[in-house]
Amino acid sequence: MSNILKVTTPTVGYDNTVNNKPTPSQQAEDLSIKNPVEANKVGRADGRAESNSNDGGRGIAYDSNFGTFIQSLRDLPKLNEIMSKMIFSGMGNLVESGISKGTAEEIQAFFQMLEMSPEKMTEFLKAQMAGANRLQGPLFDVLRQIMDEATTVELKAGVLDLLKKYNDMSSGKHILENIKGELEEIEARMFRSDREGLEKLAMRLKPHSMDANAVNTRLLKEQIIPYMGKYVADNREMGKLRDLVTLVAFNTARYESGSLDKVTQAFQRLMDFPGFNKHFKGMTEADFRKMLVNVDYDRAAGKNELADKLLNIMQAGVKGEAGIENREAFVNIMRSMLVNESVYMPLMHVMLPVILDGVPMFSEMWVDPDEESANPGSKERGVKLLIKFDMKDVGFFDMMLYYEKGKIDMLIHYPEELSGHESDIRENIRKIMSKNKLELEYLGVERNKAPIQVSAAFPKIFERRNSINVTI
Repeated sequence: MSNILKVTTPTVGYDNTVNNKPTPSQQAEDLSIKNPVEANKVGRADGRAESNSNDGGRGIAYDSNFGTFIQSLRDLPKLNEIMSKMIFSGMGNLVESGISKGTAEEIQAFFQMLEMSPEKMTEFLKAQMAGANRLQGPLFDVLRQIMDEATTVELKAGVLDLLKKYNDMSSGKHILENIKGELEEIEARMFRSDREGLEKLAMRLKPHSMDANAVNTRLLKEQIIPYMGKYVADNREMGKLRDLVTLVAFNTARYESGSLDKVTQAFQRLMDFPGFNKHFKGMTEADFRKMLVNVDYDRAAGKNELADKLLNIMQAGVKGEAGIENREAFVNIMRSMLVNESVYMPLMHVMLPVILDGVPMFSEMWVDPDEESANPGSKERGVKLLIKFDMKDVGFFDMMLYYEKGKIDMLIHYPEELSGHESDIRENIRKIMSKNKLELEYLGVERNKAPIQVSAAFPKIFERRNSINVTI
């Protein structure tokens, strides 16, 4: 296994000179994220992009959905900076004034959950990774294989349609709760007599289940949405209320798309493709339907108590309940977290805030479980990881790893405070690998000068492929 990391300097795409200017060859491979083109600014006469506007030479249109996703990646460093500050200070610096009682209790409970031993952290990491990708398990392993083997656009489109409908089905409970919340907002903006009519209709919505999906969809499409549409037309409502009605209609379409019948029909259509049928030979529509009925969708969606508590804190912070002056910090965290939800994200991304044996630490992990081998002509695939962690009173670390068949390539950037301990770091890493029976083929240990960019570690971010790994 050759060195797939291909990182020879502390920062991808730069040399070791004082001013960190990229070399000509590195400029050609520069994969860092560019700033968007602004129409109200004068461009360069030679038509080239500005030096601080890089999209890896791929000509990304920043007014597109994909361009918006690429721009959002530029804010990811803020997540590490803000979360580290929160974890290290116990959120005290951010919430010491203006905090509500309920938010204070949430924060206290959250920090109690973060305290763990190395043994407990192993289980915590497994739980976080499981929650990072709901499309996991034998079924989705086969679907990824089919996508790799597919030679027609129709087959790929059919698989993606099945995955979309499965995602809507697994999110059915959440989608229905969103619809109910939107209806409550609409009711609050209506005149009293009309509000009462909508309330009576909304009360007829049944709790979500596969059996209730059809009943709820019919009620929404045939009575609730027409009722609200008539109100908008009669009152010439052109503001927020109309936008909310549109959102209800959109979520209703998703809710209907996730019905058991829709998912099984999508599967049955795919059985007409020989490339799909050979992997599911002998499985009938009834068999597939029975399998879906037996899935625990809350577990498949990665539900866990820690994530729920963190989300509650973020929501309170965005509303200003942790102090108005801190609202922007919480908004930045929410934006960074939502990058994971993009359909363009081809990686798994997890956050690991922990207090390990009394030492606060914030870590992020980016994982590509389907990385192509670096060996020319090889069809082998492995797992590529970028791990970032910041430990209080120790410093910031960057780690890149590639694992394939028991062999590992590894690069670690350590903080300047540990400059005198490089040999110890090397030796301890080798001991850890040996203890876990892993063969360390390449090890690079270097003092950290600048964080490794996610886009440089994973160029496929720009390629819009392998999107089945994403949490939608």
